[in-house]
Amino acid sequence: MEVVMQEGETKKWDILGIGLSILCGIHCLSVPFLMGVLPMLGLDFMADHGFEWAMMGIIFLVAGVTYFNGYRRHRRAGVWGFFAVGVLIFAVIRPMLSHDHGHDHFHGFEAHHIATIIGGSVFVLGHWKNWHWHKPSCKKECCSGH
Repeated sequence: MEVVMQEGETKKWDILGIGLSILCGIHCLSVPFLMGVLPMLGLDFMADHGFEWAMMGIIFLVAGVTYFNGYRRHRRAGVWGFFAVGVLIFAVIRPMLSHDHGHDHFHGFEAHHIATIIGGSVFVLGHWKNWHWHKPSCKKECCSGH
């Protein structure tokens, strides 16, 4: 894969990043309810922490490549803020709020789940902004490709 992408390809990667972030949130919120069913379907690996870390790694990789390519066009350092905050929430804060502790609850949600929703939302917003900042209809100099 070439790290430097054309503008249309960057858009596709932003859409992929948004989709992966949403799927990650759905996964985290649904697995506790599906714990009894997953082994019967041969999908018990989906409840493993290694699977979660692999998903996060893919999300970080897609965001890093996409934000890099977007930044090359629009030169808005804000994309790196989204990346840093998203990684901080997913890789540092979220594990500290592990659902295994069982004492960090907020109206039926565990703090772990709230961190997942916030972290995923940060990546979704980052991809949306990255896409918006270099969309083809932009008439600004930063979008002209020069």
